[in-house]
Amino acid sequence: MEQMSFMKSIFFGQIKEELMFPYPKLHPDTTETIRMVLDTVSKFANNSFKTNEWDKKGEMPKEIISHLAEMGLLGIGVPEEYGGLGFSQTAYARLMEEISGHDGSVAVTLGAHQSIGFKALMLFGTEEQKKKYLPRLASGQLIACYCLTEPGSGSDAASIKTKATLSSDATHYILNGSKLWITNGGIASFLTVFAKTEVTDGKGEKKEKVTCFMVELPIDGVSVGPKEDKLGIRHTWTNEIHFENVKIPIANVLGGVGHGFKVAMGVLNHGRLGLAAGCMGGAKKCLETSIIHANERVQFQKKIGEFGMIQEKIGRMMTNIYAAESMVYMTTSLIDRKNIDYSIESAITKVFATEVLWECADENVQIWGGAGFMKEYPYERWLRDARINRIFEGTNEILRAFIALSGMQGPGQTLAGLAEAIKYPLKGLGPVSDFVLRKIKRSVVGETITKAHPELHKLTSMIEEYVPEFATQVEVLLRRHGSKIHLRQFAQKRIADIAIDLYAMSCVLSRVTRAIEENGGSVEKCELEIAIARSFFMRSNRRIQGNLKAIDKNDDELIKLIVAKGYELEKYPFDVLG
Repeated sequence: MEQMSFMKSIFFGQIKEELMFPYPKLHPDTTETIRMVLDTVSKFANNSFKTNEWDKKGEMPKEIISHLAEMGLLGIGVPEEYGGLGFSQTAYARLMEEISGHDGSVAVTLGAHQSIGFKALMLFGTEEQKKKYLPRLASGQLIACYCLTEPGSGSDAASIKTKATLSSDATHYILNGSKLWITNGGIASFLTVFAKTEVTDGKGEKKEKVTCFMVELPIDGVSVGPKEDKLGIRHTWTNEIHFENVKIPIANVLGGVGHGFKVAMGVLNHGRLGLAAGCMGGAKKCLETSIIHANERVQFQKKIGEFGMIQEKIGRMMTNIYAAESMVYMTTSLIDRKNIDYSIESAITKVFATEVLWECADENVQIWGGAGFMKEYPYERWLRDARINRIFEGTNEILRAFIALSGMQGPGQTLAGLAEAIKYPLKGLGPVSDFVLRKIKRSVVGETITKAHPELHKLTSMIEEYVPEFATQVEVLLRRHGSKIHLRQFAQKRIADIAIDLYAMSCVLSRVTRAIEENGGSVEKCELEIAIARSFFMRSNRRIQGNLKAIDKNDDELIKLIVAKGYELEKYPFDVLG
């Protein structure tokens, strides 16, 4: 089965190296333009951002948003014909990385505006809708927010309760409901809102399906709750939004009635890349300050950077940041190439990058010791700001389930088709022979990577060996659990974690190959990149081996028993006092 997705192919045991090699590179003219914008952003941030002060107050001046709009940063990816900068997804990601390195809250505000706030309009809007709204969104005349989460509906978008009822004259919808924890909710004037609507299916039966709407403020019936008091990203505007009999013209439906779930998923697939890129800005800042402190702080007559445990932390941070960065810009390039399915890659990158940032923020506090814990310094704030990213835009647990189940969908359909084909041998000769040929190639011939540099042969072989083994284990799980695989989250997590490592390894392999080639094949000039790649592969190798073994040998049933008892008692049941 042909898949225009690198990771979906991996689930079949296929390596589509043409999607990974060569590692993407921006045109020199584009690079120069981005550098100029980055320089402007950096100077503005250094002169105008009062992050510690804003964090204490829990708010930042709205004028900051106006200044960012004047620089064009509210329409980075909006085509020039609509008044935006017209930058690619890769360029947008690099700008988000830069801004996050200065202030996570400012980056979240910008991301909520364009990564998700009006992304549905960008992806699914009609020409008329784009002409009406995009120029004002790009200029900052309108600020956008994304209204999906509800008090009883988080990652489960299909369970939303907000409803939109078509008026008797079919000219507008009447919207009622509430949305929770909406970033930019307190300043937004353009709302992308998801609500249940009644639709008639092909059989004439009426069903409730999600529809996406654009709501421009001010409009009667919309009220905004007080600003939320949060652990981190404290100076973003996060509010509850209520809708009471709000009249929305039918012209403000985005993507078609009943197609809101598709719209929501399309937006989040895009938005996760901006979030992941932002994590790179924060992680690099943590690494930089850790290195500086390790080089300056003296204990026991030595700089603490000379101690092995500190070296291990900094080395791991640098290695993981390199891997995450490689994944971010590989995935943004897949988006920029068009017509490539990047849904799994986007989810993988978000999970990996957010966890790398959290690790870096935590280790930075540890390296700074007591100073890292004090509000006098920014390090504890960086830790607080980092925490939300593993929850934002799909929790990492939900995304691991998504990675596993989306990847297993293709092989699952193949196995189901094979079972059907065996019932009708003559009609099923094609599917059966295709399946047999793939099995033979996977078990005897194997997949090969031809585009990686020869110096990286051992690393290349590792991917080549694990891909068929991974696909075999996917098949084993599908045969074992069938349609109930969606209930097996212990197995899903292992499959997702292996997939994450395989994608990370592939991106690193491609990037280091390009580095060697750009240096005329000189291994010496790429000593650092090669060391990072080898270290990352060694650690990934241990993780993959552990996850593969745990598919059959694990403590899942023991964990279930322990948890069941915990749920029953609703507490930790032991005390040394008896």
